[in-house]
Amino acid sequence: MRSIPKRLLIHKVMLHKKAKEDKWGNVTLDDGVELSFVRMEPSKQIIRDKNNTEIQLSATLFYDCKNSKPKCVKFDVDDIIIFHGEKHRVKIVEPLYDEKKLHHYEMGLIKSA
Repeated sequence: MRSIPKRLLIHKVMLHKKAKEDKWGNVTLDDGVELSFVRMEPSKQIIRDKNNTEIQLSATLFYDCKNSKPKCVKFDVDDIIIFHGEKHRVKIVEPLYDEKKLHHYEMGLIKSA
């Protein structure tokens, strides 16, 4: 399977991980890393979380394992993606494979305050 063409990977986003969380639930983020050659698409998809609660996604982030930069990024649920100044929280991470190896990731995002 061919990689996602760079001409479709037109966006840049910042990926932040939780650095720490205090006892009141306030989260401090790390400095983050810029992801380039990714694609953000609006979404209205409804998913269910581990508690069987329905969640409506606001966007889907596509990260191609060949063309997106930097390489070998690890994605986790609750990571923060900043795109055009708006924060999004990762709710679902889907690694998708071609015949033999990891092809791309699709992350389901919700808007976050």
